[in-house]
Amino acid sequence: MDVTPIPGAALGAVVDGAHVSGDMDEAQANEIWAALDAHLVLVFRGHETPTYEEFLAFGRRFGHIPKTGLTSGAHPDHNEILIVSNLVEDGRKIGVGDAGWMGWHTDYSFRPRVSQVGFLEAVEVPPSGGGETLFTDMYALYESLPAEERRRLHSYRVRHALRTGYEETIEEELQGEVSLGEDPRRIRAEDGTSTVHPLVARNPRTGRRSVYVSTLNTERIVDLAPDAGRELLDKLLAHAGTPRHTYAHTWRPGDIVMWDQLGTVHAKRAFDPAERRVMRQVVSIFDDPTAPWRAEAAA
Repeated sequence: MDVTPIPGAALGAVVDGAHVSGDMDEAQANEIWAALDAHLVLVFRGHETPTYEEFLAFGRRFGHIPKTGLTSGAHPDHNEILIVSNLVEDGRKIGVGDAGWMGWHTDYSFRPRVSQVGFLEAVEVPPSGGGETLFTDMYALYESLPAEERRRLHSYRVRHALRTGYEETIEEELQGEVSLGEDPRRIRAEDGTSTVHPLVARNPRTGRRSVYVSTLNTERIVDLAPDAGRELLDKLLAHAGTPRHTYAHTWRPGDIVMWDQLGTVHAKRAFDPAERRVMRQVVSIFDDPTAPWRAEAAA
């Protein structure tokens, strides 16, 4: 397995020769973890196309893959696999999403057990090269702030909620706000469509901290008045997309991209709606819902 940093990119590396469609030993899994921690985004190429079962098994090497909870838009036999597509067949969408811009987000921030790693595979991509996925480094944002501002951010909590328009596609029993103040043992992997998290997250493997907010799912800072909270959020979110901290991935058919969900936010560029784009995605979450929020004294 070869890991090569992407030339000129702010983050990201290409991985050749990984066994994504077969058995993976612990040594290779550890090598991939190390590469992910170093580069935040990994692009897998040169592998056999995995079946749905193999794609799911690959993701499970890096954490628990919960069910999406979707009543439409997921694979009919594997609800853990999200189908991302702009296609409509027989008058019905075959997945979720469209050809428009999708704003900055990190998956499942609206759940009490947030995402650890994302996996997205290109099945069909627009011939024009549109529909690129952008990744911005939110560890870099935290690390760029003055020490006093970092300390201040540690005192804030933010509310994350599923974006409007998706509520009706989530199983009713999984809807509603779920708080980490409840007994963590009672929290199911798929629980909730809104929750409150600290503004600063900490990667339990590396100790790096990130600013855990997004344009798509962060509603407000609950510890500040609305105007002051909006002003601070807008200032922090202005970091997303800045060229020196962002990688734009142009998809090739068969690409599997794996990324650190705690330390990055991602977005999708718009593309010609007459072109076809079909992706499949799985997301691993933290087994312990408190793991990203346990941290030593703020630096």
